[in-house]
Amino acid sequence: MTHRRYWVYFLLFVFNVICYLDRINMSVAGRSVAQEFALSPLQLGYLFSSFLWAYVAMMLPAGRLVDGYGAHRVAAIGAAFWSVAQMLTGLASGFGTMLLVRLGLGAGEAPTFPVSYRGVRDWAPSTERGLAVGLIQAGTMFGPALSAPLVAWLIEATSWRWSFAITGAIGLIWVVVWLVFVSTPERTTWLPEPERQRILAQRHGGERLADHDGVGYRGLLRSPSMWGLAVSQGCAVYSVYLYLSWLPNYLQTVRGLSIVNSGLFTSVPFLVGGAVIILTNWIGDAILTPETMRRGGRRIVVVVCLLLCSLGVAIPFVGSLTAVVVLTIFPVSFGGTASATNAALASDLLRSQADAGRAFAFMVLGGNVFGLLAPIVTGYIVQVTGSFSSAFVLAGTLSLIGAGVSFGFTRHTLGEDTPVAVGAMRVAQ
Repeated sequence: MTHRRYWVYFLLFVFNVICYLDRINMSVAGRSVAQEFALSPLQLGYLFSSFLWAYVAMMLPAGRLVDGYGAHRVAAIGAAFWSVAQMLTGLASGFGTMLLVRLGLGAGEAPTFPVSYRGVRDWAPSTERGLAVGLIQAGTMFGPALSAPLVAWLIEATSWRWSFAITGAIGLIWVVVWLVFVSTPERTTWLPEPERQRILAQRHGGERLADHDGVGYRGLLRSPSMWGLAVSQGCAVYSVYLYLSWLPNYLQTVRGLSIVNSGLFTSVPFLVGGAVIILTNWIGDAILTPETMRRGGRRIVVVVCLLLCSLGVAIPFVGSLTAVVVLTIFPVSFGGTASATNAALASDLLRSQADAGRAFAFMVLGGNVFGLLAPIVTGYIVQVTGSFSSAFVLAGTLSLIGAGVSFGFTRHTLGEDTPVAVGAMRVAQ
């Protein structure tokens, strides 16, 4: 049996790398932008967060688009739109115009995770679902890890404006490659027939899917699991966005690092995080049986990851830069892993293929409502207290809350008119 479907996973991995390359560009360039436009920490926090406003507003429509037009089409449209917005950021003349193009970036990136997770549901056999999600979402970690030093070097070698133009152009190259090579498993010509048949036969894990056209957002919201996934996703994503947005600035202003060194040190937790996402989800696939997956047993991985994510509360209390970098690994890597595993858990619980894009969109919406607040709340905290300490403590506390929510709520099916309890949590039968 061939594994050519892994090329689709790889292209979706690159899709996420580019998405996060374009996001972290502002984080690394933030100090230079603030100096040129005379921005306060609060204004900079709004600028970090602004793309998320449109991202959140467009999330539910993006989920419907993915269900209606297919992940392969919406991926190309979204990436082209956000790449153009990224390039236009380099032409911004002030705070207002930069805010507008950042909104365009957010609107274009809104389909990213519904596309990625629906892509896994379309292309991956169910026993490979966790690994596929891990491989793809590792891009959200490797993207910042590779991009932070790259963007820092671009800013030093050219200017912050050219860094946006160059990173935006990379996304347009990806769009061309995707359009040439990828469609659905049914229509992709380079996929060998035996592998195609395996994907089509095994991607739903033998589960009898609901024989209707979907319950829609209203039906999905009747399941406690949908709310549990959204809230626990939010608690995990809050930490990731805190570090994604503010870690370079924290290292520059509090720890006294240069722009280039802050980029290098920022890359460490994200690089480790990419490996943790892949390894953790591979282990999850290995220890969980198909029956246990359908019963929601994957939530145990989410809970453990969120507990480890909370260790970021210790960052303000250590003096060594090495200790700071080690501690940031926990909230960044395990926060990212919790959000990736949540996607696999949602697919395990889903009983209606027609609702896949919408279920993933609502889960990601929950994550990004919290994520939208992280840069702004941190900006307020820094401006009022002159310190990052309370920001790190708040993120750790939310991780603990998310662990409790995941454990207590993600126990029912998704995509059925009447959600069904899927049984007690068990790691294996």
